[in-house]
Amino acid sequence: MQLKKITALLFLSLTLHGLAQEKNLKNIKKLTFGGDNAEAYFSPDGKKLTLQVTNKQFGVACDQIYSLDLTQPITDFNQLKLVSTGKGRTTCSYFMPDGKHIIYASTHASDHACPAPPKPKDGKYLWAIYPEFEIYMANTNGEIVKQLTNSPGYDAEAVVSPDGKKIAFTSIRSGDLEIWTMNIDGTNLKQVTSGLGYDGGCFFSHDSKKLVFRSSRPKTEAEIKEYKDLLAENLVAPTNMEIYTCNIDGSDLKQITNLGKANWAPFFHPSDKKIIFSSNHHAVKGYDFQLYMINIDGTGLKQITWESEFNAFPMFSPDGKKLVFSSNRQGAPRETNVFIADWVDTDEAEEIQTSNLKKHISYLASDALEGRLVGSKGEKLAASYIEQEFKKLKLKPYNSTFIHPFNYQYKSNPHDTNGKGETITGHNVIGYLDNGAKKTIIIGAHYDHLGFNEHNNSTKPNSHGEIHNGADDNSSGVAGVLELARIYSQNKRKENVNIIFALFSGEEDGLMGSKEIAANIQKLVPNVVTMINMDMIGRLDDKKSLVVGGTGTSPIFSEIIEKNKPAGFSITQEPAGIGPSDHTSFYLKDIPVLFLFTGTHQDYHKPSDDEDKINYYGVSNIVSYVSRIVDDLASQHHIEFTKTKITEEKKVPKYKVTLGIMPDYTDHGDGLHVDGVTEGRPAQLAGIKEKDVITKIGDCEIKEVYSYMDCLAKLSIGDVKEVHFIRDGKPMVVKVTF
Repeated sequence: MQLKKITALLFLSLTLHGLAQEKNLKNIKKLTFGGDNAEAYFSPDGKKLTLQVTNKQFGVACDQIYSLDLTQPITDFNQLKLVSTGKGRTTCSYFMPDGKHIIYASTHASDHACPAPPKPKDGKYLWAIYPEFEIYMANTNGEIVKQLTNSPGYDAEAVVSPDGKKIAFTSIRSGDLEIWTMNIDGTNLKQVTSGLGYDGGCFFSHDSKKLVFRSSRPKTEAEIKEYKDLLAENLVAPTNMEIYTCNIDGSDLKQITNLGKANWAPFFHPSDKKIIFSSNHHAVKGYDFQLYMINIDGTGLKQITWESEFNAFPMFSPDGKKLVFSSNRQGAPRETNVFIADWVDTDEAEEIQTSNLKKHISYLASDALEGRLVGSKGEKLAASYIEQEFKKLKLKPYNSTFIHPFNYQYKSNPHDTNGKGETITGHNVIGYLDNGAKKTIIIGAHYDHLGFNEHNNSTKPNSHGEIHNGADDNSSGVAGVLELARIYSQNKRKENVNIIFALFSGEEDGLMGSKEIAANIQKLVPNVVTMINMDMIGRLDDKKSLVVGGTGTSPIFSEIIEKNKPAGFSITQEPAGIGPSDHTSFYLKDIPVLFLFTGTHQDYHKPSDDEDKINYYGVSNIVSYVSRIVDDLASQHHIEFTKTKITEEKKVPKYKVTLGIMPDYTDHGDGLHVDGVTEGRPAQLAGIKEKDVITKIGDCEIKEVYSYMDCLAKLSIGDVKEVHFIRDGKPMVVKVTF
């Protein structure tokens, strides 16, 4: 990304809300109507469901078990049939192998009244582990025919193996919450798990050989103490859980997720090679659970739902064609209903391979490429690498060849009016996917960087001779383009759009490579409808902040950007088509553009921008995001181009001084957030640090990046002002000489 044009990012943010893109779910149908309905599970023939219901409007004060006949029209609560006693509290029902009996846990034998739900403690949400729960078997008329457990403490969460031989459940009979199995008749009890912590919510694989379950395994002394203290009160805090698998005898225990927060309600995909589950790991704040799928080796994390803020308890039908789940979509506030959908397995070739992203970034940002300065040996090695990747994918060359040399004049001193300067030859690398479509999209990124700082673009003083590897800037964007090239060239479908995959050089010297391509693109490919640019997508922060520029260059962009965004991401839409990267070259040729950027940081344009600092979760999600945007654009009949302009109040002011910081361009509303500090500049000399929030310079108030620029414009060289900022919640003041 160009240091000299970085201020071009300072534009007004827009946000709109749209619908989700749930490609694995078709013909979604609502099965319940009001109240709290959850944990719906199929009968062996797939024709019925058993589920847990609370609906005070119909006299169901707390969870009771009902069945639902899927072969009959479903219009209201009356289609549900009570199969528990209607007394106490019940949980976790499941059909027996004959389809004529149901098992569930209940407290009714101890007390016919509903046990009180737990109250939050220290602000933490808690689950009650009612010691009165025992597991019962009832027929479909609601008559209990057998009690399967009878031990002090919690016995619940029972499920049946597909082969009909085993029941697995969670019990505290060993002194801790562990998974146990027993024969279908309740005999032959065996403990499966033994690690300290809550193990529960298990389900069998379709071949009945494995179990998948959620587990909270405390590790530190404080976590262990809290877990034991809560357990003594028959409580657990389900705020930190991960997904595990093991054999049904407890061997081959494996942790599948390592996402943080609450990952739960897992169920095996019909192939037994993937697991679908509910998670809020993506949520920056608030209550937001979405369904995800992951491979059993922990790779290939994929978001399944986007709609609403609660999606959980997924279960596949026995034939694998349907998915039932609970969600608070399409209902009143605090209402959870059961939904059923046709399940559609998407093409595995379209799943983001994080290993590919890491391979590309690791090579491009290695010392062997010496910083990829335009025209250097390292740039040519990078160009050759990209060309070979395009050839492996069997892409067509663009205009007869993959590598396109270009020349320009470079002056080490831009103020020198004498002479033409040095002639530099750069190399663009471009591949073409011809789908025979009427419109074409360009997906691009620049692959050059600063080399040994020969062109003086480093933000680190005295860094000549040090390799600037540019892992984020912009190996991250190149890796994204290459992964999208793999997806679209290797998948099974033919998109309604042609795609040009363009990797530019000479960006750091002024968009030289992209200018060369943009100058001729409309003569060679007159049907280009959008250019999507990924520049610095590798450093997603803990707030999951992503800037998407160019959203004003077509009237349809804002809605598409919002409705396709990854869960938990904070998207700042910047409408302007002109910005500090290669999309500008195409915008100036009246082509709609989009620009994705995770922000500057303290390693920006420094030798420290290395691969080990890349946030691969962020890169993977952003690349997946771009694929959804491309698919959405491919379905559009027309993509209109609109010119953008900086409004009068948002014009970047002229200023004579600099503070020497990297600003966070997201409008947080409480001041200017500092993403990085340049060594030897006023901010660093005065003690201002990364993550400080600047609120005032002298008497000039700062709310966001625009007011910060206005404040700088009022200053002259040599001015000394008090700079007010917030650090770790505490107000601070320093004197700064500008």
